[in-house]
Amino acid sequence: MHMDKEVLRSNYCNRDYEYHLLGSVNEANGKVNLLYVQDGGDYLELGEIEKVYNSLIRMYKEQGENLICVLVSPGDSIERWHSYDRRGANFNNYISFFNEELVPFVEEKLNLQVGKRGLLGDSLGANISLNIAMQKPENWSHLLLQSSAISPRELSDLEGFSTLPWHVYQTVGIYEDEFISPISNEKLNIYSRNQKMYQIFKGKNTDIEYKVQEENHLWDFWRRDLPTALQYFLNNG
Repeated sequence: MHMDKEVLRSNYCNRDYEYHLLGSVNEANGKVNLLYVQDGGDYLELGEIEKVYNSLIRMYKEQGENLICVLVSPGDSIERWHSYDRRGANFNNYISFFNEELVPFVEEKLNLQVGKRGLLGDSLGANISLNIAMQKPENWSHLLLQSSAISPRELSDLEGFSTLPWHVYQTVGIYEDEFISPISNEKLNIYSRNQKMYQIFKGKNTDIEYKVQEENHLWDFWRRDLPTALQYFLNNG
């Protein structure tokens, strides 16, 4: 296992994005499973994703060797909000960057056959992951959504699909309705909206694992939950 750092210029967003490739790229056998991770720097530092990855390699040697995580960093907290929240100035451009620039660039460079292609995100990172998948639903097989900070618009957009063909891991804490965004200074009703999103997924016959936990809107929660989320990606679909 090794980690490579790359930089890609986005024409949609008119800026550079840094990303890391975590995985045994040269050792991958057969189809590679790619997991695109929002808040990549935070998942490395706060989520300890490298530690989780190494543990999965030991537990699931064959599947683990074919797993590559693409960790994308959005910038500082304000840049993140403008990219991940639908009211942000870069929201639509970021979705286009991800689907039209980043994914083709990464996969052409890897030059490997892709099996599963998934998205992982926390909070607003889960929100943008959902929106990226809704723009091109056929491109994505898995969504790993930790404490999705979604708006009523996301719920409405999901309702508009006749089917949702993804494998979804969704988790939320029962105390997360109390969270107030430090950027917009508003309550995000995270638990309540995740309950509604789960019902929509169920109604669309989505393959979903939904976990409600006694947790708050904190990285400590997502870090402890991460092994379960990644195991879902490896073992389902």
